[in-house]
Amino acid sequence: MTGKTYNPSRRTVIGGLAGTAGLVFAPAVLRAQQMAWIGASATPPSDFIAQSLDFFGKRLGEITKGQIKLTTHHAGSLGGEREHVEGLLQGSVHVASPGQGLLAGWYKPAEVWTHPYLFKDVPHKDRVWDTMRQEYADDIAKTAKLRTLASIPRMPRMLSCNKVVKAPADMKGLKIRVPETALWKRTFELFGASPTPLPFPEVFTALKSKLIDGQENPTALTFNSGIFDVNTHLSLTEHMIQDNCILIADAEYQKLSADLKKAIDQAARDMEAEIRTKVLADDKAILEKVKAKNIVITEVDKAAFSATVKDLVKEFPAGQKWVERIRTIA
Repeated sequence: MTGKTYNPSRRTVIGGLAGTAGLVFAPAVLRAQQMAWIGASATPPSDFIAQSLDFFGKRLGEITKGQIKLTTHHAGSLGGEREHVEGLLQGSVHVASPGQGLLAGWYKPAEVWTHPYLFKDVPHKDRVWDTMRQEYADDIAKTAKLRTLASIPRMPRMLSCNKVVKAPADMKGLKIRVPETALWKRTFELFGASPTPLPFPEVFTALKSKLIDGQENPTALTFNSGIFDVNTHLSLTEHMIQDNCILIADAEYQKLSADLKKAIDQAARDMEAEIRTKVLADDKAILEKVKAKNIVITEVDKAAFSATVKDLVKEFPAGQKWVERIRTIA
């Protein structure tokens, strides 16, 4: 009752329904829990980031029996990744899929995901996430009011250019496009290159016009973007593995019942298991396509590259506690 108005008819109805609560109230609770959520990615529907979001939404609908329906929007139709994260906090987007390192704008320690040579290999990266996922999610929720639900797997970043690069000495004078962050730029300075920050959509034109000599990305993205039409060499540097993530506002998460939180966690784990396998298989297939284009593929001295950036965490200490945590995970 609101105010202090006595409503005998309402009292009678409630009393009369008490014996049939299992028939009447349970559906009412289910109806109250039904939610229509909006999900966003910045990649085309064919990309694994978009596919991961779609798979997560599908499983979430199945597990909750339609209580949560996630409608996904791809290819930046709702803006870029930064706008998606802002949308989470404003309530206009419910699930986003940004790069893990992007979250440094809200949670500075997230820059840990862009530290070079942090992981031994892809399986190690996955073990790290599985081990510290909950503690990391709780920390970012406490600090930034955002909650990471899952890691969207990506493969290691490699260097493409027009010469053989085996060691840091071979990087001297090379103008390499890097994303527009200070840590990324400093990494390639330490490698010996001349880093040139540029938005990714400008990379192909910049390579073609010789404004830059090379770039670094997972091989699949490099191949699918046509970059091997202008770069003839691929160096297997594996200098960074930055996954994307499934992200939600913590306020939205805390509204959910315990059962719905369990459903979200299950959908997240199912997505990781499904997409990890597919990404690995796709990477092998893409490498064969790269070989078929007669691209020169070079193994590099990873120890030499790693040695140049071993003290980088001292320059960028925000993620140090997570760097140290990661180093304890075999």
